Amino acid sequence: MPFNTLTVGSAVTPTVIETYFSHYINRKNLHQKPTAHISYHEGLKLIRQFLAYASHHTVEEIQAFTSQWVPHPSWVKVDNIKIDQKFLTQAAEALQHQLGHHGVQQVGGKDWWQWRRGNSGLKAEWIEMRADFNQRKKNNDSGKRVMLYVHGGAYFFGSVDEHRYQMQRHARKLKARVFARESSLLSLDEEMLC
Repeated sequence: MPFNTLTVGSAVTPTVIETYFSHYINRKNLHQKPTAHISYHEGLKLIRQFLAYASHHTVEEIQAFTSQWVPHPSWVKVDNIKIDQKFLTQAAEALQHQLGHHGVQQVGGKDWWQWRRGNSGLKAEWIEMRADFNQRKKNNDSGKRVMLYVHGGAYFFGSVDEHRYQMQRHARKLKARVFARESSLLSLDEEMLC
């Protein structure tokens, strides 16, 4: 079976409907649990069902699905940037200096976390609410309130596009800018080389 929006939707919809009804039917049992909130309960069940469905597909199919472009709403300002390799090298040297030899060994060495295809720069996004950006510019504020967002996915799946909804919510609630880097996805062949 293909791995696309339609098939994923058909795989998770029964779980969403079942969770909705069971949440309200068994509400007393959920009172002291995090799942007392319907949005958390639905989200948890949805993610579990998605992962169960995804486990029957190849890494390449999951990567193709989770790295699709997702548009952002007009009230969210997104600036795509590319960080030059020289700045990445300076940051790596500063981090290695801070960690010291022993600290670098504890995180698995100095090479794996610097790897990028073709020694390319790092793509990233600045995300903030457009109204906050306009207010910041009006007040001549450089925007020192910043959140660094690092998404999971173990270099196999996921993208900034996939997580942007969460990031724009953080930006709105914090009245801050969110910085998120795009991670390169490894194929199975590349993972075996690491």
